[in-house]
Amino acid sequence: MSNGLFSREAGKEVGSRPLGATLRPVGRIALWAVLAILLIRGGAALLESPERSPAGVDAARPEGPGQPAEALAVGFARAYLEAPSPSDLRGYLAEGAHIGAGHRPGVGGGVAQAEVVKSTRIGAGRWVLTVSCDLRDARTLDLVVPIVRQEAGEAAALGAPSIVAVPAPAGVDPERPRPIAGSGSGAIGELISKFMPAYVSAGKTSELSYLLAPGATVVPLGGALKMASVGHPRQLGGGEAAERELTVGVSLRYPASGAVYPLTYRLRVVERARRWYVAAVEGAVA
Repeated sequence: MSNGLFSREAGKEVGSRPLGATLRPVGRIALWAVLAILLIRGGAALLESPERSPAGVDAARPEGPGQPAEALAVGFARAYLEAPSPSDLRGYLAEGAHIGAGHRPGVGGGVAQAEVVKSTRIGAGRWVLTVSCDLRDARTLDLVVPIVRQEAGEAAALGAPSIVAVPAPAGVDPERPRPIAGSGSGAIGELISKFMPAYVSAGKTSELSYLLAPGATVVPLGGALKMASVGHPRQLGGGEAAERELTVGVSLRYPASGAVYPLTYRLRVVERARRWYVAAVEGAVA
């Protein structure tokens, strides 16, 4: 009897168990399933290639040929203009590239300064770089250099460069100098012919005081260069006012090297008590 009673009591306990207690194991199983899915997705994201990025990120980042390619283009352009022979240029050329023989420039030739001013991509790993070269004889040449760039950053020239036209200056009309107007032209010309040699050779401002307007301050060149020649001053703008803007062309010589530099100085002159003075040296334009 006791066994039957126990069975009836046990069945009663099972039948009367709350619904929440019955579903609790199911909820646990579902929670563990969600955690497993999240772990699997997180692991897959970590294993993805780091090179992949959201759409539009790489497209917005400008890509250029890189510093190694630009440095090689500048070096190649310099070497080509100074020693255009296959043996001198071999170190810049890609394997299999060929270049014809040229002739070295004369004494005083060569490149004073060079820099990359434009780059254009023409294919996978291939670029053309425009190198602007300022020559020692005051000319400027632009060379277009074909470059191939490897993924490791290595670069090489694909062949001989092309010489292209230097971009034209902006279309702005320059100030046009004209002869000095009025009866004061003779006195102004005499002032400039005295002032320019003194300006070049003087060591301090006080040495120019007799040629400067009261209160004007001009720092002289201190004798590092020598005056080779002084041209005739020209007036900017018209009129016969007591204050004028002038330009004057001069040639200065550097004794250490013998080089001669043609310059154009811009001056401001004023008339005080019927005498003309220099009020300012406003710059020199090569």
